[in-house]
Amino acid sequence: MSKARKVRNDSPKMDKLVEEHGIHIKQFRPGELVEGVVVSASHNQVLLDINAKSEGVVSGSEMGDGTFGYRDLEPGDKALASVVQPENSQGYVVLSFKRCEGERQWRMVEDAMENGITLQVTVREYNKGGLLVDCLGLRGFIPLSHLDRVHFAEDIAKFAAGSEAELKESLKVLSGKELKVKVIEVDKVKNRLVLSEKEALKAYSDEARKKKLAKIDEGDVLTGIVTGLMPFGIFVDLEGVEGLVHISEIAWEKVNDPGNYYKVGEPIEVKVLGVDEDSEKLALSVKRLIPNPWEDVQDKYPVGTRIKGTVSRIVPFGAFVTVEQGLEGLVHISEAGGPLEEGEEVEAIVTLVDKDNQKLALSTRLLDKIER
Repeated sequence: MSKARKVRNDSPKMDKLVEEHGIHIKQFRPGELVEGVVVSASHNQVLLDINAKSEGVVSGSEMGDGTFGYRDLEPGDKALASVVQPENSQGYVVLSFKRCEGERQWRMVEDAMENGITLQVTVREYNKGGLLVDCLGLRGFIPLSHLDRVHFAEDIAKFAAGSEAELKESLKVLSGKELKVKVIEVDKVKNRLVLSEKEALKAYSDEARKKKLAKIDEGDVLTGIVTGLMPFGIFVDLEGVEGLVHISEIAWEKVNDPGNYYKVGEPIEVKVLGVDEDSEKLALSVKRLIPNPWEDVQDKYPVGTRIKGTVSRIVPFGAFVTVEQGLEGLVHISEAGGPLEEGEEVEAIVTLVDKDNQKLALSTRLLDKIER
């Protein structure tokens, strides 16, 4: 006869002993949550000591959907379960992991917050103001101010709703990525779980980042990944070290939109200009890796030279013409022989060359005079 069968057959005697000695045996109700100590755990059954006259058993479909199960348990561990049946034919209290999955998940994140435990989450999508992630099966939220990799901590407040679409697009690259986070707020009633990547990174990466920074020197040429685009420049991840290519260091020509040059997730080659000691971030440049077209501009385009170019921008006071990559000249409105359109190929005469101030003045009006 099995142990369980003996327990059932002897239950009247046990009830009599309980009554005689005034021992209180807890009565369980379906749906009640109980916490027990693991006695044994296998692929088809988990036994829990729940301070009852018999053990609790979790088996079959009540083991769960794979997010939590016997592989996560060892004898002596505590485990939360929901009562399905106060007693089965073998005398066990029938329990379920599956039916208390939500409560278990909330208790786990509460424990992680109380004990400063770092968790790993998966990015699902972007929501206004941050990222929505899967955290132990719960939907969590990482505010932009608590993201480290996309570098928006201090400057995001400067950019209002007009950049929301661009921001959403730039964060798409993070979908499916795994991030390490710490729990900073839990409110089960409001279904609110707030996380921070920055807090997690502080816990384990400060020393590693400092070691990497110590190995990087001014003038080094490195390859990284574009992790963020903002109106003032491009953020770059260099294997855990952060860097910024300021908008003035993207190209030799005037840059209005960094997004016209790079996309989030693209590889990028940069030159190190220096290290910001306060933020421990690198100042980077892309344009310093290509020749400066202004260095020999006076030799290539002396006053009176006839040049060809493409109208790149129309402004109230004239039109800018791209002569070569990184080199633009201005046809002032007073020097235009006629209306100019963006994208139009034109010829012009050089009227002023100023290497130091990077100015190249052009005239289409003089060209008309010469041709006559």
